[in-house]
Amino acid sequence: MDLPTYWQSNYQDPHGDDLSFVAMIGAFMVDHLQGRSDLQGVDVGTGANLYPAFSMLPFCSALTLIDLSPSSIDWLTGELGGSLAAWTPFWDEFAKIPAYAAAGPLHEAIGARTRIEIKQASVFTLPDEQWDVGTMFFVAESISGDREEFRAALARFVNALRPGAPFAVAFMENSEGWRVGDQDFPAVAVSIADVISSMPYCTQLHHVKRLSAEEEPIRPGYTGMILACGIKRSTES
Repeated sequence: MDLPTYWQSNYQDPHGDDLSFVAMIGAFMVDHLQGRSDLQGVDVGTGANLYPAFSMLPFCSALTLIDLSPSSIDWLTGELGGSLAAWTPFWDEFAKIPAYAAAGPLHEAIGARTRIEIKQASVFTLPDEQWDVGTMFFVAESISGDREEFRAALARFVNALRPGAPFAVAFMENSEGWRVGDQDFPAVAVSIADVISSMPYCTQLHHVKRLSAEEEPIRPGYTGMILACGIKRSTES
């Protein structure tokens, strides 16, 4: 994928729906992780989108960003080694919440507080019960057009979290796939009902929110964005 082109189209100018998600994720993380700063966090399928990972910064001493694409790994390495100025609007939205403001400016939250590792791997090969908190945004429905693969990706993500771990996952609703440069990417069209029914049994969803794409779509070919936040329960419950 042409990551610079994708980033310019989706994140260079912060979209209102993304900023709404930032506020929701931040509030959810604070509700469940306030006072923690020693956790192990993971963002799966990071690609060109860093704000889900940033939602975990105040609470983690180590954060792993996972992506399968070598070009994504290269882009993330360069982006995190740069000024991060383009991500300031997202961090400023997080920083409206005191726990995030206390972490300082974005470069301090990353450099002084949290060790970040960028790792090339597939969602389908994640280890079991490795992380204390996790995010996965716009990944499960965007791997292929196979609905079973969508469910399997959700299951593998949840399996990688320890019992009690808060998580946030997001989806493009009814995505028809998308195009970056001259390359087409498939997708599974999912609704809120699909998201809820596809979550593994060991999850407890705290809220699911839909934002319509009718007024200001990011791109053609989808009807909205869905955010689901919850907790992984014990696999024995």
